[in-house]
Amino acid sequence: MSTGTRQVPALCLMERDGSVATVTLNRPDARNALNVPLLLQLVEALEDARERRADVLVLRAAGPAFCAGADVRADDGSALGQPGLRRRLIEQVCDLIEAFPASVAAVQGPAVGGGWALAAAAVVTLAAPEAFFRFPELRLGFLPPDATARRLRESAGPALAFRLLAADERLTADELARLGLVEVVAAPDLDRRARELADRFAAAPADLLHKLRATLTG
Repeated sequence: MSTGTRQVPALCLMERDGSVATVTLNRPDARNALNVPLLLQLVEALEDARERRADVLVLRAAGPAFCAGADVRADDGSALGQPGLRRRLIEQVCDLIEAFPASVAAVQGPAVGGGWALAAAAVVTLAAPEAFFRFPELRLGFLPPDATARRLRESAGPALAFRLLAADERLTADELARLGLVEVVAAPDLDRRARELADRFAAAPADLLHKLRATLTG
């Protein structure tokens, strides 16, 4: 009988190739829902990528779903209108994504709540035709993260950002593409297109990439 320790799969994977870091959500059996262990590993992976001098991020997910949002099955101190640890970690992850001078999110399947927040934190969002996006926070008794509201206001304008965050609509990739918020890419080409864009960003001098990002974000 084996007495060895059972190996627990990593919930988040990070690979660096030159100045490009690829971070993969790796909880496909739960549609990459954001529980505290996954979020902690995601924070660690993003911090590790920056410490290893990656300037460009590709954010992707294993399995048929990008991210089904916060995993509410475990108590993390949340109460109606009072976000807990998950929310604070989601905010931290979004800030870490936004800190990269260039970033590309590759979305397949659902990107719901915190999942959409992660994608919205990237400079460019690519979406497979089957992808869909939704913010259910208000219906669940929470405001969306402040940083997410700000990012959507900057990219979509205040009126459209309000609709996206408040209406709890299921929006398709094509609908968001018409609003200029995503680029639709055939699912088999999603990873290739994400890496192609990342390599184009990485070809720019790193100091100029940082300065351009700082100029555009004020």
